[in-house]
Amino acid sequence: MNSEQPSVKISPRSDKAILLVTFGSSFPGAHRTFSAMRKYFADAFDRHDVYMAFTSTMCINRWFAKSGERFFTPDVWLEALAEAGYHHITVQSLHVIPGREYAKITEEYLPAFHVRHPETSIAVGRPLLWDDADIDAVANGLYDIFRPSLDKGEVLVLMGHGSPSAAGREANGRYVRLAHSLQRLSELIFIGTVDFEPLLLSSVLDEMAKKVPLGTPVHLAPLMSVAGDHALNDMAGMPDEDAADDEQSWMVQLQRAGYVVEASRHCHLQGLGDHPVMCALWENHLHNAVSFTSHSESDV
Repeated sequence: MNSEQPSVKISPRSDKAILLVTFGSSFPGAHRTFSAMRKYFADAFDRHDVYMAFTSTMCINRWFAKSGERFFTPDVWLEALAEAGYHHITVQSLHVIPGREYAKITEEYLPAFHVRHPETSIAVGRPLLWDDADIDAVANGLYDIFRPSLDKGEVLVLMGHGSPSAAGREANGRYVRLAHSLQRLSELIFIGTVDFEPLLLSSVLDEMAKKVPLGTPVHLAPLMSVAGDHALNDMAGMPDEDAADDEQSWMVQLQRAGYVVEASRHCHLQGLGDHPVMCALWENHLHNAVSFTSHSESDV
């Protein structure tokens, strides 16, 4: 058995690199989205070399076992980029909120890299929901995407992830603020999360019971960069005979609550990264960070 560690192979075309950072996934559909996002940013920043890192070693290992394609964590990528001679590196978060995974970038990877390579200009682009302008822009984009269904009186329930970390307490507030912005556009839009207790599906069901008649069609969509494990299983999974009612997928729980949710019609397995309007918002953050690396030799 070869014990040699796999290494990043880079062929620089310029001295400027963009490293897209996401949690990762082991699902083929999510990887199609990742590939499309890499192309989107490569086209938008054609004077930069664009790469992608996963923060989840579990996703890295599972995807490699499935496909033979090797991804690396941001620290490995950053070291490789410095060794390859890049003088300007911009890290762009593809996270939705500034929770635990984003904190790894700002509190672990970048400070450690700056100590080792103080001569390299490096900055980080913010996640999707950073400030009020971002929140309103995402709300308007989502409303436009699903407006044909909303105009027919059908409901939209969005599944966010949520962050269980201490940093996540403030980060999770973005979901609440986004929910308020969306509800100003339509009272038929609700946000739930997997990990943020005040916005679990049970809370969504309680709120819907006050506003939505039984028998109303309900659309489900991930409020995540890609449609991966949570979207396919937790959101749109088929009934599980061995699971309790509150452990069933959101689709099944909504059906059992009396709403109409058909997998083929109402479960939207596209992540935010599949929508150009959302990629454009990440792109705005990246432009700001790229501008920083072009004019400064110090970290943010």
